[in-house]
Amino acid sequence: MINQDRLWQQVAAFRFDKTQAAFSFSQRLAKENGWSVGYARRVVEEYRRFIYLAMRAGHPVTPSEPVDQAWHLHLVYTRSYWDDLCRDLLGKPLHHGPTEGGKTEDDKFRDWYQRTLESYERCFGNKPPVDIWPSEQERFAPENRFQWVNRRDAFILPKRSVKKALAGAGAIGLATALMACSSAGGDGSGSMLFAFIVLIVLIVIIIKSSNSAGPRGRGRNSDSGCSTFTSSCGSSYSGCSSKSSNDTDGHSGCGSHHGGSGCSSDSGSSGCGSSGCGGGGGGCGGGGD
Repeated sequence: MINQDRLWQQVAAFRFDKTQAAFSFSQRLAKENGWSVGYARRVVEEYRRFIYLAMRAGHPVTPSEPVDQAWHLHLVYTRSYWDDLCRDLLGKPLHHGPTEGGKTEDDKFRDWYQRTLESYERCFGNKPPVDIWPSEQERFAPENRFQWVNRRDAFILPKRSVKKALAGAGAIGLATALMACSSAGGDGSGSMLFAFIVLIVLIVIIIKSSNSAGPRGRGRNSDSGCSTFTSSCGSSYSGCSSKSSNDTDGHSGCGSHHGGSGCSSDSGSSGCGSSGCGGGGGGCGGGGD
């Protein structure tokens, strides 16, 4: 069982904030992405699971967009990421490798992501939450265009909110028009009232939408992220030595190589591999934006 795997116990206990910081990792993640703190904390817990899958799934793995945002942020905490996580806990680096573009790369990361979702369910015994781990089709939908946005210079208007606002404004406008038509006056006051009410409704919606972003928040654009448009990347280890049966942490001490073929076979280790996740591989790899 996963709870008996020492690696999972260590990953589950890993602290992203070493001290009682006034501005915590989860709070920073929430602020940078326009999320609620509660949603950001859930993403951090899914990032833990992604780290575990990277070590135990037996194949390269690719994160969802929200999980990748947590990975991006963790990389900024260089001592926590490279020293505390990779060196001291995992015993090896977990690199973040961007896509090189093109259909071949796109197909590869789609495959890695789908396999990651399947391994998630095998390892943890339940499907990943869809608001953090969407389907492969949604994850790589061509209409996804993530980029940095300075909210000082632009309003952020979630399309769903705008559609609801327009629908509401249309309903109000229709009601106002009917009222104007039923009135005896012919001075155009009804039309003016209609325009005024619609304008007020739209202004209110714009103000509310600019103060709160949807769960996706902001992402990376094609220049500062790790892919153009598809937001996909990954890495896998090659040349790893097999680990002995008592190496339950999966520490093989090997290096890493972007685009490698994964680790060699696991000889009876406990944890995700032996419990049916990844078919007994001590696989290590990762991918994201």
